[in-house]
Amino acid sequence: MTAEGTLAGVRAVVVNWRDLDHSLAGGSEIYAWECARALREGGADVEFLTAREPGSAHTENREGISVRRTGGPLTFYPAALLRLLRRRRRIDLVIDPSCGIPSFSPLVLRRRTPVVLVMHHVHQDQFGTHFPAPVAVLGRWLERVAMRTVYRRKRVVAVSRSTAEQMREQLGWTGDIGLLPNGADLPAIVPDPAAVDPDRVVVLGRLVAHKRVDLVIRTFFDVQLHPANDGRRLHLDIIGQGPERERLERIAAAMGLEDRVTFHGHVDEETKGRLLSRAAVHVCASDAEGWGQAVIDAAGYGVPTLARDVPGLRDSVRPLLTGWLVPDSTDPEEVRRRLSDALASALADGRSADVRAERATACRAWAAGFDWSRMRDQTRALAAYELAASTFQPLHSVPRDTRVAA
Repeated sequence: MTAEGTLAGVRAVVVNWRDLDHSLAGGSEIYAWECARALREGGADVEFLTAREPGSAHTENREGISVRRTGGPLTFYPAALLRLLRRRRRIDLVIDPSCGIPSFSPLVLRRRTPVVLVMHHVHQDQFGTHFPAPVAVLGRWLERVAMRTVYRRKRVVAVSRSTAEQMREQLGWTGDIGLLPNGADLPAIVPDPAAVDPDRVVVLGRLVAHKRVDLVIRTFFDVQLHPANDGRRLHLDIIGQGPERERLERIAAAMGLEDRVTFHGHVDEETKGRLLSRAAVHVCASDAEGWGQAVIDAAGYGVPTLARDVPGLRDSVRPLLTGWLVPDSTDPEEVRRRLSDALASALADGRSADVRAERATACRAWAAGFDWSRMRDQTRALAAYELAASTFQPLHSVPRDTRVAA
């Protein structure tokens, strides 16, 4: 029986604390929505359970998927568990992504209900960045101890090998970890290479602390004065919204970059495509990622990425083909220097139209290997086998007794 036929009539829930309309939505929200789409395409009755921002509807139907919003930033998890508890006898399958911590849905569901835990990346270091010490300690314990205990008999998938490796090393995860990679939204029309501005740099993503857009701005300032720049007037486009925006604007102003850095905020797809199409280099200075979704989005428009050599980004950048990975360091000033040197060099080389064309071709070929339809096919197959109580293993599986290969 096909996966689509197996899912007909299945009652499924995707639990994700933000949806696509949330002001802080990013790559993990796209991934969760694609999971919901996959189940719906297979014939399942799907509910997308998420938090509610002020002004948003409590419920709506989107692409045949029932979106139910409940709770806020601090109350979503108990509200979601209560919703699952009330409907536990009418739920056949749950996909439970971990956005820092998952919903811990197995605590309230029937024991035989299949649950798929999706790990985007490990947050042990980020809890200290975003929360005061007591909350950070609790967050680390929930992710390292409680999550491993609650989901020990459930299916677990990671979005990248880096995430699987971090789960082994930082969380002590010994169970099976499958890989369910991201897809990509590629432009329908190949961008015109002539539209690229060799002096234009772009940042794409949410403006939150661990994305380190502040480091990109400081790097951009350094490159203005770098000998390789030869006095050219560069411009930085920052695409995205988030709680860091005001602080980042102050940093840019303090450096005298108001007329060289543009904060575009959240933009529609057409505007995003136009901004990416004219950029020469995309910079991602995140402390860590589960997967570089913004890297692949930029590559789809032929834009190479300069990034730190950290988990997730090293999975999504092919060094010297689709971008550059800068060795990381515990010394922030050393990281800044390395990024500045690499960006200055990339921009200098990119003044050649032939070099830009070669980079763009490699980037688009790399991005073409990531397809949301393929990811949805794998999601449906995973759901079908879980429902059949089989010993299904995803196409790529990470051995439990060995380190993940580089």
